[in-house]
Amino acid sequence: APSTVGRQYSCLRAILTYALDADLIARSPCRSIRLPQVTLVERPQLAPDELGRLASALGADHAVMMWLGAELGLRWAEAAGLTVDRLDLLGGQIVVDRQLTRHAVLAPTKSASSTRRLALSSDLVEDLAALLARRKLTASDADVLLFSTPDGSPLDYTNWRRRIWVPACEQTGLAGLRFHDLRSIATSALVAEGVDVKTAQKRLGHSSARVTLDIYARTTEGADRNAARRVAARLRSRDTRGMRRSGE
Repeated sequence: APSTVGRQYSCLRAILTYALDADLIARSPCRSIRLPQVTLVERPQLAPDELGRLASALGADHAVMMWLGAELGLRWAEAAGLTVDRLDLLGGQIVVDRQLTRHAVLAPTKSASSTRRLALSSDLVEDLAALLARRKLTASDADVLLFSTPDGSPLDYTNWRRRIWVPACEQTGLAGLRFHDLRSIATSALVAEGVDVKTAQKRLGHSSARVTLDIYARTTEGADRNAARRVAARLRSRDTRGMRRSGE
């Protein structure tokens, strides 16, 4: 894929630049290279009722993980790696500084910018408090994962997707939806609500504001209509509107 080619090329260019600076090579071959153009993938934008139906199909515990993705833009590994001590429900905050790897161990987040402290909505605070109550977890269970298998083991993404996520999506008519699509939904919601780009970048853990806007943000139909209405209100005077109605 073009994005994969771009990442591999960036790595190769960095290696050859180091070799050039160290006088190991006379000239880097990474000159005037034309990379394939990356095209944006259209991601689904779910309405509140669709998210609600998906939450119901997932069940109480897994629905909380879904809301963490939809409201905060957490990656699946970040949500699966949350432990009790990363919650501050009284302060209405959550700390994201680790992720659960495919080998079921906790590791640092994807990048330094992915480590963040996020404010929680009152709804998420209630959801997380209810989750702790259902699992009978308290502050003394600091290292216990918020989300786990029935026997308390860390989640495995492949099994979780096959047994929990895919059936719930198919049941609600959302076949093909990926957990990672929730990040796009979260980003678009931030943009549509007028949240400034730097705040959106911080909440999503992006390395730059350009990533936030170029890759994840999608224009919603409501935002598009609002833009049309606001532009017309600015550019059209009351006189021109009256002329149109009177046929002059």
